[in-house]
Amino acid sequence: MKLSITNRSPYSPTVEFVERKGTGHPDTICDYLAEELARELATEYLTHTGAVQHFNVDKAILAAGSVDVGFGGGTHTRRSRLVLVGKADSLQEWAPDPEELAEKYKSKLLALLPDATPEAFDVEIWLNQSSADLASVVTTREDDVPLANDTSFAAVSLPRSPLENTVYQIERTLNSADFRANLPIGRDIKVMGARIDGSTHVTVACPVLARRVANRSEYDQVLNQVELAAGRIAAEELEHGVTIKVNQADQDDSAYLTLTGTSAEAGDDGQVGRGNRFGGLITPYRPMSLEAAAGKNPAAHVGKTYHAAAADIAARLQTETALSESTIRMLSSIGRPVSNPEAVHIEVVGEADHDQVQMIVSECLEDWRGVRDRLIAGHYELY
Repeated sequence: MKLSITNRSPYSPTVEFVERKGTGHPDTICDYLAEELARELATEYLTHTGAVQHFNVDKAILAAGSVDVGFGGGTHTRRSRLVLVGKADSLQEWAPDPEELAEKYKSKLLALLPDATPEAFDVEIWLNQSSADLASVVTTREDDVPLANDTSFAAVSLPRSPLENTVYQIERTLNSADFRANLPIGRDIKVMGARIDGSTHVTVACPVLARRVANRSEYDQVLNQVELAAGRIAAEELEHGVTIKVNQADQDDSAYLTLTGTSAEAGDDGQVGRGNRFGGLITPYRPMSLEAAAGKNPAAHVGKTYHAAAADIAARLQTETALSESTIRMLSSIGRPVSNPEAVHIEVVGEADHDQVQMIVSECLEDWRGVRDRLIAGHYELY
């Protein structure tokens, strides 16, 4: 492994955009269910074979349906269709059952969207046997360490900027069970923050449950409560005033109403990897990988495991050193042990003790089993 440590200035771009697609966004739904399936497959393989066998289920699409909706309610005119797709080895010790999984993951989808009814969605799961050449890479180990199944890179930066934290906290608060218990909103909440020339603007898209608002006046009251809550959070996170806009695409004769809580019911498709990056945000002013971590193998797919390891490194640099910020980039090489990347580049703000940084990097990479197990347990925010 080649380790490079360099210095950079504190992260403070003149202009900054930050986005978060919330729990009920079609892209986030695909990420969530693909990752749930990956965690289940990894757990079953470990239980029945003692190791995570070759699989990847990082492909999914949520094809939008259609509804006839207005104040007071509506009806579904066409179901949305979720298809989870991937490769998974069928072994004598254990093999996944796609039909059984399809029923299970429809239940998970409905649990994610508590306002949806079963007739709103169809769910399919397509799993095929892995290709022999790639499976042989993943199932081979060097001194019991899995080999990387791809040549790719990861990029992680800590800590979040004030605008990043604002966008994140607004979506998490609005999408919390406590907040939604008191306000008739769905889960497809998207937040965009922009800081330009010292001014900050936050745009929130928030669906309102059609059957729980009888008219435009009640709808507008809901949006006012969303705006006030978002403004309170922004005031806590940012030093200067923030402009909040909610559902600004609304017209006099249109409103963002929903039956299920997600725009997948009418016109907005979803796909794994098109939403939030590792860490839960979309941050075009930060270095970031386009890898879709959700659904990937937690033992051998470095597009996933190296993001987790990089997050561990960055977290330890925050707590164990005097460094105020860091950006970790890790490059893999297919066929090398996952504990031995091709290269690691660490950019830091502050005076780095190279020996201490190298020790932290080495210890985090050697802990590949811990990374695997924490990924399976859902410890990291992948999307």
